[in-house]
Amino acid sequence: EMLNIHAARLPLDELHVKNLTSEEPLNVDCVMELMQRWWWNCDRLLKDNASREMHAVGKDEREKHNNRGTKEDYRRCFIEAAAWAMKSQRDRHPNRTVHINNK
Repeated sequence: EMLNIHAARLPLDELHVKNLTSEEPLNVDCVMELMQRWWWNCDRLLKDNASREMHAVGKDEREKHNNRGTKEDYRRCFIEAAAWAMKSQRDRHPNRTVHINNK
């Protein structure tokens, strides 16, 4: 029996880590940690932006600091989350941090 599950790839290439690509099969604990950290980072970003918006003086200034964040903000949120998750993976499983070896 086939399961109709569509997999996605995380953009791990953005980390620029040797031997780590977006093709890397990650352990579920690593994926869960990465997603949780990403959520926390983005939540913090939105709260920080909302706070700046409240303190913005004029309409132009409020529009500049809207609480949505920019693509670059969300990219940084992901990179930080992925880096910490991969560090945790290395700490938990020092001999198998990366599963794909391109040698």
